[in-house]
Amino acid sequence: MNVLIFQDGSLKKYNTLRLEAKAKNLYLPLNVDGIIETLEFAKGRKLVVIGNGSNVLFAQDYYDDSYVFLITTMMNDMDVVDNEIVVDAGVSFHDLAWFAMDHQIGGYEFTEDIPGTVGGALIMNAGQWQWTIGQYVHWIDVVNRDTGKLQRLIPDDDFFQYRYTKLMDMNVIVARAGLNIQPGEYNDVFFRMLDFKKERYMKQPRNYPNAGSVFKRPTKDGETYFVWKLFDEVNLRGYQVGGAKVSEKHPGFIVNVDHASVDDCLNLIQECTVRVKNHFDIDLHLEWRVIK
Repeated sequence: MNVLIFQDGSLKKYNTLRLEAKAKNLYLPLNVDGIIETLEFAKGRKLVVIGNGSNVLFAQDYYDDSYVFLITTMMNDMDVVDNEIVVDAGVSFHDLAWFAMDHQIGGYEFTEDIPGTVGGALIMNAGQWQWTIGQYVHWIDVVNRDTGKLQRLIPDDDFFQYRYTKLMDMNVIVARAGLNIQPGEYNDVFFRMLDFKKERYMKQPRNYPNAGSVFKRPTKDGETYFVWKLFDEVNLRGYQVGGAKVSEKHPGFIVNVDHASVDDCLNLIQECTVRVKNHFDIDLHLEWRVIK
């Protein structure tokens, strides 16, 4: 068996906002062959690829037979091979950090407390502070959605940028990657992991489900702005629509405080973008991926 198949399955555990949504077709490949089999079934349908759903917003309550959801979380192998970490797309960032520490590999401490999977992180170049996953990538194996063929990508100098990679413009599915290894003493790595974790816990909301930063940092006239500062200027901190709320702890986040619906989240996002546009003439762009 190369893929697990579920009909009319819940998507709640596949999005960290914990929105209630269902899909007619849920496919969980166990390996590359499972991805290829899913692509065969998905012909003529809209294919949606997600991992842990840590930056995903579902725009529908139910996705009918015209959709196929490919969930990568069962592809979770990881090993050290030829002085590289070879890691499947479905491996969580959390597990990558602990694996690296156990093997006395440094550099991945920042990944421990970032939600999501390696596949999703590679697509958006996830990171914390000045560290991003793109700094450690040797190669990426992807499956071409059109041909079903596996191919290896060697990133060039501008492949990875701030919250963007060339993968976003390619019709491919991330299968696995080869990551750089650098020595790290066990205790040093452990305490650096704690530093990153403490920083995120102090600044980010943890008492309610959320999907990470909602908007990318906007720019205007060459200047970059912090979203939370803009929100404070237009009184959005703590603003609530239904069960969705702009976090009081960190206004750059929207949290699910009371069984938020899809519409609650969409309406709150709309209010945020309108207020910022009207007050600052700044356009906000989602960091979340909206599944329409």
